[in-house]
Amino acid sequence: MSTKKARRKVAKLWTKAEIGTLKKEYPKTDTKKLAKKLKRTLEAVRFQAKKRRLKKTKSYMESLYSAARKTATKKGTAKKTAKRTAKRKVSRKRR
Repeated sequence: MSTKKARRKVAKLWTKAEIGTLKKEYPKTDTKKLAKKLKRTLEAVRFQAKKRRLKKTKSYMESLYSAARKTATKKGTAKKTAKRTAKRKVSRKRR
């Protein structure tokens, strides 16, 4: 009778070069792209960044928000939200 043992996945250690790339590029690069470049999982890159107290730059985060606003405007969600808000204000005044 043979029993199979569950194999545990061994964590791949980070090299100094990878850590250097992470420190240099994490603040201003999309995390998915960086993970692909480093051949690491998204979770591994996020974990290392948090461990090393790395944060995205303010300008990078603002670019994400402005891109999201543009997408929302294209889809018309911003206009719909504005209309709903206007309707609520009108209905509140009538009370």
